[in-house]
Amino acid sequence: MKILPKVFLFFICSGVMPMLLNAQSGGSAYVPVIIVHNDSFPILTLPEVVVVSKRTFASSFEQNKFLSLKKNILIVYPYAKKAGEIFNEVQQELANKDSKRDRKKFLKQKEKELDEQFQEPLKNLTTVQGAILVKLIARETGQNCYELIKEFKNPMSAFFWQSAGSLWGYDLKVPYDPQQDKDIELIVRGIENNF
Repeated sequence: MKILPKVFLFFICSGVMPMLLNAQSGGSAYVPVIIVHNDSFPILTLPEVVVVSKRTFASSFEQNKFLSLKKNILIVYPYAKKAGEIFNEVQQELANKDSKRDRKKFLKQKEKELDEQFQEPLKNLTTVQGAILVKLIARETGQNCYELIKEFKNPMSAFFWQSAGSLWGYDLKVPYDPQQDKDIELIVRGIENNF
């Protein structure tokens, strides 16, 4: 019997009780309930909650390294997210194009738009941020950057950009592996879940 006041208090605090009262007073809101021993209890579906313990580091160097990674991810993540959206948009648009000529024309126009929109901000990224961006684009699109360039431009462009990337110390062919890049995955999930 002591649990009923706590359950009642939970419903009042969570805002469920006003919905129940509204439904009982002739309102249009209906809440599914389960009946247990002549008592009715509302059934609620709560969103998934990710519980992460406070991270401890072996040294201040490790902590600073993690915080630096987080700072860099916060800078490049919006670009990677936008790249994923553009990738899906381009895929849908190309599916609607019948001729190779129309596809080529669309891709050329899209490339011009993207150059105008992103060329300057992406020039200001550091080498480390560029390497992180390559991984995050692979995460968002499901394909590494080399495959994307090869698919949307041509194999020669993909080879050129792979060579240029290797001069700066990163590989466009690297796929995204959440097990290998645990810290990146942890930070990105935190960004996506707003905590």
